[in-house]
Amino acid sequence: MAKFCIHCGKKLKEGEVCDCQANVSVQTDNLGTTLLNVLKGMFVKPIDTIKSYTNEKNFNLALILVGIFSLSAALFMLSLIKNLSDMATSSMGALTIYSITRTSMEIPYLQIFFISLIAIIAFTFMYTALLYLVNSVMFKGDKSFKKVFTMYGINTVITSVTLLVTAIFMFIHVVLGLLIFVLGYTLNMVYMYKGIETLGVKDENKHGYIYLITTIFYSIALFIISLIFS
Repeated sequence: MAKFCIHCGKKLKEGEVCDCQANVSVQTDNLGTTLLNVLKGMFVKPIDTIKSYTNEKNFNLALILVGIFSLSAALFMLSLIKNLSDMATSSMGALTIYSITRTSMEIPYLQIFFISLIAIIAFTFMYTALLYLVNSVMFKGDKSFKKVFTMYGINTVITSVTLLVTAIFMFIHVVLGLLIFVLGYTLNMVYMYKGIETLGVKDENKHGYIYLITTIFYSIALFIISLIFS
């Protein structure tokens, strides 16, 4: 009677051992190594790293990086709300501090975390879909959504670190935290612009328009969503 691998279903000869799990192990090791290289590269040689790793085969890597970015953004939201709550408490004076403290303690931080996490993931896919639409459809760039998503995912490394550092420094001084956020976001904008160069539109004069139009479309979409949920 014929034997089949219990993992992949491959038909096996008598005494043959399937190597599918060994392949999975190798792929996992490669993914881990690539992740470390990208994390290091985005601080040592960011432009070279973006150009080297922006391809479809690194789509799973981009998913992991976007997951890290979403967690960082959710933690940043918690830090921001906590700091705003503390500022409101301290500014109201001693006469109302008891009632303000009660209100602060009732803030649903866990709910805010998960809502922020889901929203950031959804907004990430929305932005990359718009970037794909503008770059690939309007400007005839690469017809691969995975490549567009991978480029964006690699760029989230800087944003993730910025959000985590900002969340920490906001507990020291809010203005200092916000300054770090602005600087990190500005750096991310530069890298995003350079990343568009890898998406198949050879005319460099169009790269700025791709970034600008995508940002406009994204802002309009966010505005519409805010009206719906307001």
